[in-house]
Amino acid sequence: MPVLSEIEIELDAREVVLALHRGQKAPEALIEETRIAINQSKNLIHPRAVYKWIPVREVKGEQVALTRRNGEGDAVLRLGPHADLLAKAELALVSIVTIGGRLDEHVEELNKSGKLLEAYLTNSVGVVALGEVGKAIRKYAEEEAASRNWGVSASLAPGSLRGWPMEGQFSLCALIPSDEIDVRLNESGVLVPFKSASSLIGLGGGYRSKKVGSVCRFCMRAETCWRRKE
Repeated sequence: MPVLSEIEIELDAREVVLALHRGQKAPEALIEETRIAINQSKNLIHPRAVYKWIPVREVKGEQVALTRRNGEGDAVLRLGPHADLLAKAELALVSIVTIGGRLDEHVEELNKSGKLLEAYLTNSVGVVALGEVGKAIRKYAEEEAASRNWGVSASLAPGSLRGWPMEGQFSLCALIPSDEIDVRLNESGVLVPFKSASSLIGLGGGYRSKKVGSVCRFCMRAETCWRRKE
């Protein structure tokens, strides 16, 4: 199974703080503290991704059928009322990304030592770092689509797309061996290490967009997320 391990990510202290302050201006002192947290986290972040290309057979109602090879039959994903976001897909990129578990372990040590601000900032650095690994996968999908003169769908994931609950992780993650990047799924449908994420991106000639978008308007947190823009 293809694994990406040479993933370069760039972290900017101002962008991390922007996320912390919900887009509002923050004091320079906090930005400097975040810059220190970034420097101290560099050796704790190990970005990796495992992925698989799977043909899309059909979208019917709230379900998407993906055609698995080797006579294994279809894999059916129940995406809910927005399954039609994959109606134009001919191929799907299923992936799991992670930055590993060492940063989370360090954050726990900082919390136990009473260094709460440092722990908070370091954890935030990890969240942004994971987002950067996700960008690498989205770029990969865009490049593959461009080579076929296709477009791409938004990036979909259980727990974020309304109607596709966290339990959907079990069906999605069964399609790729997450253990190849040392990621597992716990009994609650949560990926471990916690700085890990899954995604499903459709590619096809019917899509107009050349860039993988978001599903903000369909997100379970759409009403409270500060990033949402109408």
